[in-house]
Order: sequence, then structure tokens, then C-alpha cells
Amino acid sequence: MKLVIVAFVFYLSVFGAVSAKAQTPFAGFDAAEYADAIDLAFRYMRDTALATPRFTLKKGSYLRLLRTPEVGLYNCAEVYLRSDGVVVVSLRGTIAKPESWLENFYAAMIPAEGSLTVNDSTTFPYKFANLPNAYVHTGWTLGLAHVAPYITRSLDSLLKAGHTNIFVTGHSQGGGLAFLTTSYLYYHYKQQYPAMQLKAYCSAAPKPGNQNYAYDFEHITRGGYGFRIINSADWVPEMPFTIQTVNDMNPANPVVNAKTSLKSQKLLARIYLNSIYNKLSRSTAKATRRYQKYLGQKLDGRVGKVLPQYEGPTYVNSSFYATAGVPIVLYADSSYQQKFVFNGKNVFVHHMAEPYQYLLKQHYPELSTAAVAGTNNK
Repeated sequence: MKLVIVAFVFYLSVFGAVSAKAQTPFAGFDAAEYADAIDLAFRYMRDTALATPRFTLKKGSYLRLLRTPEVGLYNCAEVYLRSDGVVVVSLRGTIAKPESWLENFYAAMIPAEGSLTVNDSTTFPYKFANLPNAYVHTGWTLGLAHVAPYITRSLDSLLKAGHTNIFVTGHSQGGGLAFLTTSYLYYHYKQQYPAMQLKAYCSAAPKPGNQNYAYDFEHITRGGYGFRIINSADWVPEMPFTIQTVNDMNPANPVVNAKTSLKSQKLLARIYLNSIYNKLSRSTAKATRRYQKYLGQKLDGRVGKVLPQYEGPTYVNSSFYATAGVPIVLYADSSYQQKFVFNGKNVFVHHMAEPYQYLLKQHYPELSTAAVAGTNNK
């Protein structure tokens, strides 16, 4: 906490206090801002960058106020203050650790409002959505449970100082975490700071929750504040697998009440249609139970070996994953495919920083002429 305050005071002394009124327009997809988001996401990979707390990118100067320790399943987050007063929260993606990958596979669903028992002295209460029957990814909720206390301690000081424009970002697993972090911060702070405006750049992000979670996310970020950025050749945004059953549908959907409707049919038709309905609904219900078993219950023990005091949650009977946010599609055309070639083994060829940065410049050519100072600090 002292480090955050010292860094904040240092920033103000160098750049001058930036009031909320002086902040630049914030709504809408900003290609230069997203370019900075990718840079921030991959700074985690560069050890030399950690020694440089201040640097300049396309949108201005950034001062790192916080870098959390590695916690939970090797999660980490950073908080920056930009020279125009915008606060940036950056969530790290998957790293080359089995525990980090375990977080991704820990994909059984839990309610979007509840609590996780992190250890015998810590419970993480959370709210990601106001809609009923909204569900989210267990592993990324657990990841956020470990970094959220650091993030909110930093944001408490910044919000009190009038820095109400906050953009949340991350790439890959970090993008999945960025969805949940945006939702968490909204419900954590919005009542206390109604002027706060959150903006999300969820880069190369997998699906964070079910359809009702997606509806809620899109509601709280409406007006141009919630984006998922996708390379059309990247497979990670297709994950996790999704299975829809009749239990995942709105009650007014005729399919939900199909069994009742079939009662009015003649006997032979009723028998035949009931048989088809049962075969279709039972197969998806069985697949959902398997999903819950192998990507939830059986992984509780694996997670428990890393976090011995963690208590596995009660899972919901759903695996209906959906995309969320306004899509910004970086279309991979034939010239891109010639440059980034999948050889059958390099499964992340379309997922890393270089292909996303390449496509961003192809689709937003103004970035090629944008001034980029301080590149020697990267």
C-alpha cells in the first residue's frame, strides 16, 4: 500500500495532477489504446521491463503503480496510471506452469454471484452479474480471487483522487480474467463511485461464462465500453466447449415446454416425438454432467494440491458457454496466412502478440504513422 501511495505522489509531482474533467474521451474502440494493451500484456514476458516503472506508448506515458506477487495458480496483475489520468488494470495470461494451465481447464461453471473459500482464513465474495442464472468459469474466478484484493487496494486511492476512467485488459487467459474483473469492479465500486467508467479490452479471450453472464456484461459496458478482440484464425476464443440444454433456455422458449405441448398430439405421433425429444435432451444433459465431473469435481483435488486450504465450490448443472462483448474481428486474409503458417504443430501461431499486432496494423493503418516514443524502454 505504501508503495502505491509513493508511486502515485511521484507521478503527480512529475506530470501534475490530472482531474477527471481533463481526461480524454473514453468511449469506443481505440486501436492505439488496444495496441498499448497488447504491449502491456506481453510486458510480463520481459524481465528487463520490470525495472522500468515509467515508459511511453502510443496513448501517452504509463507509470506502473502496482505489480502483484504471483498468487493462486500463478496469477499476476498490474495497475498503471496513464498521463491523461486513465487507470489501466492489466491481467497476466497463461504462463509455462502446469498450475497456470490447470486454471484454464478448471472450467465447470459456478453462479455469477457467491463466494469462494480461498483458504481457512479467506473467503472471496464476488458478484459478476445481476441477471439470474448467470454462470461463470470456476478457474478464472479463483484466479481473480487471489489478485482482486491487491487491485482494489490500489484503485481505492485512485478513485478517491478522481481517476474514474479505468480500462481493464488482458490477453488469452488474461482476457478471460479481464471479463470477470470488469464485472467485479463494476459491482464492487459503481454505487460508491457513480462517475466511474470501466472499459474492457479482452484480447484473444476465451468465453468467460454463460449467455446470461454475457448479457449482463454487455449491459454494464453498453455504449462502447466492452470489447473482445479476435484474430479470426485463433482457436482460443472458441474455448471452452459449450453445451446447451433445455435448462439453459428462457422459460418462455417453446422447447422448454415441449413435453407439455406433445400431450395434445395423437398417440403415435406423441410416442414418436417424445422419443426424439428424449434422445436429444438426454445426450446434452449427459455431456453436461461429464463436463461438470471432469472439468470440475475431479480437478478440485488437483487444485487442492497447489492450494491445500482451498474448498471446491458447488457447481451448477450447465456448460452453456457464450461469447461476450462487442466483437472486434481482426480478419486473417490470404496474405496473413502466408506470413503465419500453421504447420500442424505450432498451435499458438495465431495467438501470440505478433499476429495480433500485425493484423491490427493491417486493419487500422493509421497505427503505422502514430508516434511511438520510448520504445527503447520496452
